[in-house]
Parts: sequence; C-alpha cells; structure tokens
Amino acid sequence: MTFRRLHVLAALAAVLAAAAAPGAIAAEAPPAKAAAPAGADALPGVDLSALAPDQRTSVLAWAKEAFCYCGCPHTVDQCLRSHGTCRHAGRMARLAARVAKEGGPRAEIAKALDAYYGSFDRRAKLDVSRFGPPRGNAAAPVTLVEFSDFTCPFCQLVHRPLSEFVEARADRVKLFYKPFPIESHPGALDAAQAAEWARENGIFWPMHDALFERPAAARAIGDLADLARAAGGSAAGLRKALEEKTWLARVRESQVEARAAGIRGTPTLFVNGRLHVLSDFSEEGLEATLQDEEEWAKHGGWERD
Repeated sequence: MTFRRLHVLAALAAVLAAAAAPGAIAAEAPPAKAAAPAGADALPGVDLSALAPDQRTSVLAWAKEAFCYCGCPHTVDQCLRSHGTCRHAGRMARLAARVAKEGGPRAEIAKALDAYYGSFDRRAKLDVSRFGPPRGNAAAPVTLVEFSDFTCPFCQLVHRPLSEFVEARADRVKLFYKPFPIESHPGALDAAQAAEWARENGIFWPMHDALFERPAAARAIGDLADLARAAGGSAAGLRKALEEKTWLARVRESQVEARAAGIRGTPTLFVNGRLHVLSDFSEEGLEATLQDEEEWAKHGGWERD
C-alpha cells in the first residue's frame, strides 16, 4: 500500500581530458569563445543539462506559460530573462526540472507544480505533544512531521537522507516521527508499539534508527527486545509492553489522525502542517521546500518582488 518513491537526482557528468601522445606536438588551442546569451533553448541561471531532449523541451514550454506564484505579472521564462529581482522563478524552474527528470511530461509538470504551490494554503493540525522529543533543535521554527512505517521499504530509503537533512539544519527545522504501521506488513504494528515504548523510556531516536537499520527485527519480539537492550533500555520491559499492548492506543490515535489529514501511504511528510505533495526527498528538493516554507512563514504568504 506504499505509494511514494525516493526521488534520485542525476549525478554530475564526468569530464575526460585526452592526453597528447608521447613526442607529438600539441596543437594550438583555439581561442576561447565568449559565452553566448541564453537563447530560446535555455533558462538563465537554471541548469537543464541533466535532462533528456524531450524533458528539456517540456520544461521550456512550461516556463513560457506558467506564471510565478509570487504574483508578479511575468511568466517564469520572462522572470528569468528580465526580472532580476524575482527570487521565485529560479526555484520554480528547478522544481519543474526535477519533475521532468522523473519522467513527467509537460502536463504533469504543470499539475505537480500547481499541487505543490496550492498546498501552502492548506494546513493540517497535527498533535505532536506526546511524540517528542524531535530530531533537531526543539526551538527550530519549521516543524516536519513524518508518518511512517518501520517495515515499509520506501520509508527505509527515506530514513537516512531525511535524518541527515534535519541534523545538518537543526536550527532551522525539527522532525517529529508519528507511527502509521501498514498492518499487512509482518511486524509493523509491533515495531510501532516498540518505538512508542522507547519514547516513554527516553531512547526513542536510538530505537527509531535501529528499527530502520534492522527492519527484519520487527518480525520477532525477541529481536525487538535485543534492539531495546542495545539502545539502552530493558528487554524485559519491552516484552511486557508488547504483551500488554500498552502503547497500542497511541499508535491507533496516530493512524486516525493521519487518515484525517489525508495521507494515502508511507512515508508522508508534513511541513508546518502542509502536506508535502511531492515524492522528492532529495537534499535539493527538501532544501527548496524548506526555503519556500521559511519565506511563507516570514511574510504570511509569498514575498512580493
């Protein structure tokens, strides 16, 4: 029932230098040409080199029709060429390029960006009062809430990049984890309860990381008890909590809240209550949406150029 894929960005292309043969006379290098101004096949300041020709064409066509969400009376293409003070067009174009790189045609680019920018006006009220402490600085202004399942393969892929992203920006953003076990996955419900037991015993994040690094442990209570001991807790205490289903009600409450907030699978991320509608958990993608959220929070909407 999981639906998200980890968005993987293209790596930088390697440049190979050819060496002259021994004893050969090196040819005189031609004079360097001045960089040509950006033409109709480029967007100033936006690198489209990683895109296939059809993807590049789709982004360029979208940019000529889409208007900036900052409210300026220009298309993205016009902003990048002549509206130098616009801070939004570049971020929009780079997002469009990432969507295109995923294989989205022109219509999908427009649909994805409309959904993303439209999400800023809709916020869910999520209760994190019993789901601390957060990863990162508790005083950080932007709150991420992740609904996730320790046994979900997509959640396992997202775990490390999301954790590293938050840890590198601990003063800007904090992360709360809330359980949404997919109960058709063996051990998912026990793993979720084990994590809530760990939360109450002050070892949540060590247990959280161990569960993602050893997801097969969720299939056996003995293995979960071993993880609890390694994280600094009581194996017997965890066994007792699982047998008595001490934390099942809290897990169920989290599932109910998640469904009411509109999640359709795992992992699902909320940014200050805003559903992160894209399947992009790359560092570049998360940094872009964090910058957008910081601007939105600071100005009560998009800053006008």
